[in-house]
Amino acid sequence: MNTAFIALLALLLIAALVVDLRARRIPNRLILVGLAGASILHAIALAAHQPGRAGPDAWSPLAGLLAGGAALLPLYWLRACGAGDVKLMAMVGAFIGAPLVLVAALYTLLAGGLLSLVFMLPRGVAAQTRANVRFMLTDWSLRLRTGQGARIEPLAMTAARLPYAVAIALGTAAALIWPLARTA
Repeated sequence: MNTAFIALLALLLIAALVVDLRARRIPNRLILVGLAGASILHAIALAAHQPGRAGPDAWSPLAGLLAGGAALLPLYWLRACGAGDVKLMAMVGAFIGAPLVLVAALYTLLAGGLLSLVFMLPRGVAAQTRANVRFMLTDWSLRLRTGQGARIEPLAMTAARLPYAVAIALGTAAALIWPLARTA
């Protein structure tokens, strides 16, 4: 049963990675198929009196989904990743459960940092990245001091849109191979 969980998750992550590399988006349909698959496989495992990959309880996939989404939500609020990335990490959580998805999120952040360095190497992207970071720091500083953001227009140009599904896939694989925490 564990093999079916991992195989379906790997297939969905590869599909998300390919679409994200091509279109810089992650389709909601893919997320919904993943959530349905995780729920069905978990229910089958529980019916066979085996713990599901997400954990031993019926609500384990939901806990994983919430933990996965919560792990990347601050990055979405800071405009450092997209909503599709948050939903993809939530879907991963539905498969692997709350404790392990937090490890996967940590590895994802590390992989995302490396990925961002790779994307900054082309000429001109580093300068735009510095300008964007300067804008974000100014905005955050003003929000902390005054409660309002900067009264300047956000930068129209982004330095590079990262295909963060790559980082999520790598982070998830690393968490499954080298878990930092024990799962149920």
